[in-house]
Amino acid sequence: MMLRAFVAVDLDADSRKALARAQEQAKDRTMREVSRLAPQARIQWVRPDSIHLTLKFLGEIADTRVEEIRRTLAATIQAQARFSVEVGGFGVFPDLRAPRVLWVGVSGHRDQVTSLARLAADVDSGLDALGFPREVRPFSPHLTLARIKEQSREVGKALAESGLMAQTESLGSLKVDAVALIRSDLKPSGAVYTRLWEVALRER
Repeated sequence: MMLRAFVAVDLDADSRKALARAQEQAKDRTMREVSRLAPQARIQWVRPDSIHLTLKFLGEIADTRVEEIRRTLAATIQAQARFSVEVGGFGVFPDLRAPRVLWVGVSGHRDQVTSLARLAADVDSGLDALGFPREVRPFSPHLTLARIKEQSREVGKALAESGLMAQTESLGSLKVDAVALIRSDLKPSGAVYTRLWEVALRER
């Protein structure tokens, strides 16, 4: 059987609460402008319990490979110590001229950012050994809050005029204690995520 999966850092309860507050803040700051500039816009807000920090998207894989991937990544990343990163600042993909994704960024001290980038690189390297192509684009850590489905140009103008994109304050820390393989089942109401396994990072 085939399944759609990705490797990610699952969020703890405190981080989910912080992201839920950020999402409400984004709605409060932008929806008035969206209603004015893009009345036909369709924005799909991600449920807070579905937000993850994706390290690598695998696409369709055979269910028989789930354990093989776990063993490989366990050997690759278990030596890395646990760490935290700061969460804050809003952004979009690809840009404000026609945004498709609204996200909150991940930042912090240089050693925090370096640890996260190294973790993503180790995941990429381990999966490359199993035949999954290495990422071509640089790693850009983010937490998706919403997807813009229609009238993206008008929504981009609304986001720019709302002042949301200028907010840079921290929303708190995200603990990076483990890496998970998550199954994604696409439903009309949005994706449903199921954690298949989790590999813990080394305790300090």
